[in-house]
Amino acid sequence: MKLKYNGLFLATLAAMQLSGCGGGGSNDTPNSIERPDPTPIVFSPISIKALEQNKCGNLPVIADVVFHQANGTFISSEKTQADGQFESNIPTNAQHVSFVYRSETDTGKKYLQIQSVLNIQNGFDVDAVVFANYDQCGCSTIDYDLETLRAESPDSYLHGASIDPILLREAPDKVSLCTDEQQQLLFTRFEGVSSGGLFDTSAPATVALSDTQFTAQGTELNFGEHTFEPKELITLSSYVGNTNVYNEHVNEARYNHTSYKDNNGLLIFKDLNTVNYLSTTRLQESTAFGVSVSTNAYAINKVNDEGQVTGAKHITNNAELVRGYQILAESLADESASDVAVINFSSADERIDAVTFTLNWEDAHQGTSRWHFITDGNDAIPDLSFGDIIPEDKVTPLEISMNVSLLALNSDLSFNDLREVMIEGQESFEKRVESKLYDGAAIFSIIAKPL
Repeated sequence: MKLKYNGLFLATLAAMQLSGCGGGGSNDTPNSIERPDPTPIVFSPISIKALEQNKCGNLPVIADVVFHQANGTFISSEKTQADGQFESNIPTNAQHVSFVYRSETDTGKKYLQIQSVLNIQNGFDVDAVVFANYDQCGCSTIDYDLETLRAESPDSYLHGASIDPILLREAPDKVSLCTDEQQQLLFTRFEGVSSGGLFDTSAPATVALSDTQFTAQGTELNFGEHTFEPKELITLSSYVGNTNVYNEHVNEARYNHTSYKDNNGLLIFKDLNTVNYLSTTRLQESTAFGVSVSTNAYAINKVNDEGQVTGAKHITNNAELVRGYQILAESLADESASDVAVINFSSADERIDAVTFTLNWEDAHQGTSRWHFITDGNDAIPDLSFGDIIPEDKVTPLEISMNVSLLALNSDLSFNDLREVMIEGQESFEKRVESKLYDGAAIFSIIAKPL
């Protein structure tokens, strides 16, 4: 399915180069991409479950399963069952598969989501392929009654019940918070001693707080002397099961403030059986030729029960990365090419074991559209056709944007196995933790969109 790119990606390349990202690339002809052997293996199985997901949970959905030949030609399509399940044999001449899901919100807004998986001729088996549910879940309004806690611990700060910590002696009788999570972690802190507790926020309620509810002792994180890059942000996220119970963000100004260690140091509460991840994010932004380009470098680390964090090395924005983007941009802009895109980031960082590629656009017929791929970082995406499932004359894209993410994950798996684990991990946070892929992971994303 060829979209009309209107020079967006070449303009993005220019914006990256003008901003000094990674230096310039060479004009050498890129190495040819070795295509996998198109000879199919007869009777290879495919097994998936299609789910729709938002903060309220997962629901099975009916999605189209579209098979393509090696060059992208449409072969056939089937549908998942009402319970989301689909099990079949891959057609003997099929090499790629796409999962297509259309939805509409209560307000009538339409969405099209496509996930294409290349080179599945040896079989494809995942517990779930997850699509976004764009209906709003709403939030539960929780009124925290602070009168008792204020009388018991007037000099303590209360964290988690509002955006900023609350000095209890100056607190009102009640504070309100609207949350879409099922549980929330709150803690008090006084003279370096912190005590935490978990509170049910699954339904609107008034919760009277007292010292007896804060039983877990906090452990302060230790990640050494940290030197901030420009626009860098540190984030601590704590989970219980699949629920995100606490988030804290620290920028350079806050980290270096004299009150940080006394009142705002990052904490975990191991007695609450939380799973904790610390990430550092480095953001760069530039604009040129009517295009906005942002790059985000992430390093993600699991925090152990003693609060120790080992810093993962970021993927750096170097000349090889820009060269990889140049190859991609030129392939996207070449409407006469047989491929939709050429992915070649294999030289950007030797740790990279996967590259995701996502196109987003608004469409007069399809609504808000998203097309997603997971590649091995050195691949060509053919011009996939979808027959009557998505007729090409009914695709009228406007304001195309793009996200390319380079992933250096904690894995020794082959790419096909890694891809299946990544796809399955979208089903729940617990599955992502179990996979260990993001323990010490580094991710570099390039986001381009018209101004």
